[in-house]
Amino acid sequence: MVAFYNAADQELYKKYQYLPQEKYRLGLNLPTDTPVAPPPISGGITNTNAFAGGGGDGFSVYNADPNTITNMNPNSYALQDARRKNELSYVGKSFPGNIDPLYSTNTEAMKNMEMYPEYYGLDRPPPSKISQLISKGIGFIPGIGTLSRFADFASGMLPVNRRAIMENQLGTQGVMVNDIGQIVVGPGGQYNTPEGIMAGYNVSKMDDETFTGRQKNIGETLKDKYGLTQTQVDGLISGELTEEDFTDSKYNLKGTNKQTNLITNLINIEKARKNFANTTDTTDTISDIKTDTKTNNQNQSGGDDGGGDTPIGPGGTGSRRGDSDISDRDRGNYDTDDTASFFAKGGRVNFKYGGLASIL
Repeated sequence: MVAFYNAADQELYKKYQYLPQEKYRLGLNLPTDTPVAPPPISGGITNTNAFAGGGGDGFSVYNADPNTITNMNPNSYALQDARRKNELSYVGKSFPGNIDPLYSTNTEAMKNMEMYPEYYGLDRPPPSKISQLISKGIGFIPGIGTLSRFADFASGMLPVNRRAIMENQLGTQGVMVNDIGQIVVGPGGQYNTPEGIMAGYNVSKMDDETFTGRQKNIGETLKDKYGLTQTQVDGLISGELTEEDFTDSKYNLKGTNKQTNLITNLINIEKARKNFANTTDTTDTISDIKTDTKTNNQNQSGGDDGGGDTPIGPGGTGSRRGDSDISDRDRGNYDTDDTASFFAKGGRVNFKYGGLASIL
């Protein structure tokens, strides 16, 4: 059975039986009295750092591979873009109970939006010529015009992608997200900052309790280990106190002259919590607007509001929310009480049915 082994192999085989032949040991000849280490006994799943975003390449959620970050170049005008597209989706649509459309042409809608350039994002630099052609669906650009039309058609068939909207908005705040939805520390960033303090958390699974839970745990440690009172912990969270109020050596890491990072952790988590709440609100607004636009584009018959809640311009409520303080007397010629549930004409100042349409 072992005739095909050479002499050294046969000696090793007598002791270890499953040792490969010499020609398969890459020239390594073990002396016959050298014990062969047994294979390691498994103690469970080997730690590969996979859940920290690492894979032996030096990257992790605290030092992310730039190639895995999906929102490094966010669209800072996502809300304005959504508002503009939503306004255009009302071309040919009329108020419920009315025959005349809100806008008869895109030009009418654009003229109306020009009265509120910041609200609709019209105050930014003009798009490039190629972007203008794509936005108009021109099909004479090989590989681009056709693709643009297909993309528009496909996007009209798909549900609004709230996750993508949220991640884009986080990107505008400097919060990086990787391709599996985790917050990460991007190039040049730091962990103990409002942008990086939640590294490792999955955005889609976060809510306000994600932040307050961490604050509670850190607060308990600060009280138990460093003697802070609950009032002091609350002061750090509210911003009434800062790390400058805790310069005594008793707040230093043991054996060092460096203040515990738990104090700044607590401060940065609160800043991150507020930023996350604001981003969530903006994401909800954009999602509502895009949903209303999608509904309008699917309902091409006109004669109603397309199924949206309250399509509006600046200052109103509903799917196109705004913050402008525009009084009722400046909202056009409609009786506000009669139309509040349909249109709150924020951007259609003093002109019925389509902004400046009556002077075109």
